[in-house]
Amino acid sequence: MEHGVKTLKKYKAVLFDLFTTLTSLKHLKDAPGRFTYEILGVPPEAWSNALFHKSRQRLIGAITDPIEIIKDVAWKIDPWIPEDVLKEAVDERRIRFRYCLENPPEGVVDSLRGIRKAGYKTALVSNADVIEIEAWKGSELDSCFDEIIFSCHEGFMKPDPEIFALAAERVGVDAEDCLYVGDGGNQELIASAEAGMTAVLTSQFLQAVSPQKVIEREKTVNHHIRNLNEILPLLKKLEK
Repeated sequence: MEHGVKTLKKYKAVLFDLFTTLTSLKHLKDAPGRFTYEILGVPPEAWSNALFHKSRQRLIGAITDPIEIIKDVAWKIDPWIPEDVLKEAVDERRIRFRYCLENPPEGVVDSLRGIRKAGYKTALVSNADVIEIEAWKGSELDSCFDEIIFSCHEGFMKPDPEIFALAAERVGVDAEDCLYVGDGGNQELIASAEAGMTAVLTSQFLQAVSPQKVIEREKTVNHHIRNLNEILPLLKKLEK
């Protein structure tokens, strides 16, 4: 290399999913309160299905009242769940998500800060409702990103192509210059790749929850990491 000539980085930004990518309630064994499905008295599988596949309105911000958010999901399973139980579910869900955001797993914050220190822009791109991110401001994770995009604030959600285009625009780079890191929920890895980004599966938290999903989602990407501290080495490898 000639003196004074710098090589241009292939990637300029790293985008991240939030839940089951940077943190996970299921990995915080000392988290206070009970799971929402326990309070509501519904099967966990039914709750997960309704929460992740039948509740777009809460995720795009069309429903913002906490009671109505839980009601919209819960009543798809059992329309006879009483209001006082819904309120209890909201109260405990707030407590649990606050704990989740205020207690990121060891090493996550250091990894995120290391990526920014290395000169990459960072953005968070998360499907979330207003209950889940109520405690985001002021959390340690909040300081780790140049841009933060929550679906409930934007009116669309992953895998909508608009949210990936918005993320690239917010960090000021082309989609092709972005690495997208996530656990693969909501088809985010496939959608980010279709948007022009390089998709990376992280199984740091997903492996313990659903090893089968790791196997399935690994087939949809070219890159798979098992810990966030592998991102910088991966970037170095990809830059060659």
